[in-house]
Amino acid sequence: MESKGISLIPKKLVKLKEPVNPNEHLLLNRSFLFLWLSSTFSFLALSTYLFAEQWYIVRELKQEAVLGIVLMVTMIPRIFLMTIGGVWADRIKRSRIMLFSSLTRCILVLMMILFLQLSWLQIWPLICFAVLFGCVDAFFSPANSSLLPIVVSKSLLTRANSFIQGSNQIAMFSGPMIGGLIITLSASFKVLFLIVAVFLFITFIFSSFIREKQPEININNKHHTSTKEELKEGFKYVWNMPFLKNLIVILIIVNFFFFGPLLIGIPLLVNNVLFGEAIDLSILQGSYEIGMLLGALLIGTLNLTKRKGLVILILISLLGIALATLGQINSVWQGVILLLIMGIFSSVINVLLITSIQEKSHEDKIGRVMSIVNASSNGLVPLSYAFVSLSLFINFSISHMMLFCGILIWIISMLYILKSKTIKDYD
Repeated sequence: MESKGISLIPKKLVKLKEPVNPNEHLLLNRSFLFLWLSSTFSFLALSTYLFAEQWYIVRELKQEAVLGIVLMVTMIPRIFLMTIGGVWADRIKRSRIMLFSSLTRCILVLMMILFLQLSWLQIWPLICFAVLFGCVDAFFSPANSSLLPIVVSKSLLTRANSFIQGSNQIAMFSGPMIGGLIITLSASFKVLFLIVAVFLFITFIFSSFIREKQPEININNKHHTSTKEELKEGFKYVWNMPFLKNLIVILIIVNFFFFGPLLIGIPLLVNNVLFGEAIDLSILQGSYEIGMLLGALLIGTLNLTKRKGLVILILISLLGIALATLGQINSVWQGVILLLIMGIFSSVINVLLITSIQEKSHEDKIGRVMSIVNASSNGLVPLSYAFVSLSLFINFSISHMMLFCGILIWIISMLYILKSKTIKDYD
């Protein structure tokens, strides 16, 4: 007999001893604090590394033509190996995976410094390091995100995710700023890569202090299966749960039709529509980042625990309207307001999506579920860029592109709201 929505969640979950007192304040939870700090410094290391990698290619190697290739080989292995990382996160102690990932990346960056000292860090060695860095980094994220529901009580998951997502957003924004400051003051890529290594070592230290309690594994699940079989089991689990499947489909749609037009569109709007300067571009991009931070603070303060699915769909529909409107602006201040609002909506959606998935996922499969979510959403972002680029190539203006994608996002989100027989189908 077919069930609806949340009722499809297995009743017999893997039991997990509550690691903290549910009434304890989040910031008094020692394991959460170290998990939060390790996540923040890992993202700070990643964003600073990507900046260093790009600027080294442009300034030292003077090979701008291969910049896209190096970025691609850094990020694509990271995206696809996240699924394997999810399987490992369900098998092995997650804090150990974080330790391994951060320490290995630290060693890789130190080796890059050695190659730089010996003048060996040319384009092919750099590509090899980029591939290895992306591969090892892929195992950190699933372990980190699937560990949160174990160290934090369910009632505090939304607030905990808002802390982590807000800090990660600041870290991704701060990395290039730190990198630019270091290059300006020291003019040395050795110092810049050393800072990345320091961030990764700090990540390693914080990860070592996380106290992770192992779940009580069902004796029927003691048999060992291959990574391939466990990965297939994870995909089957997601596919057979309408709630998870719908959330992932929504996430894919938003990433494909929103982020490509937005990230490529902002510079084009400034140049072709507003006829602005570099400072106008910085203001508009900064408005979105500030909105992301405000959104994380807002949802963390509210700590929303009910009807998250409905709130997500409503905010996505509003995000579509905002994107469609952004393409029609004729002044910078209009863009600032819209991007600030869009940043708030994006951050709230992101936190609520992650929290919902963590709450509804079987605890012995949460690593695979989170890795599938990350890979499926992030994997389509490069295709979104290609979609926008192709549309521009056939003379479809960025204003029309934003209008089309915004209306499409609104229609799809409204269909999801209307097709649910009850509000609980998305809670």
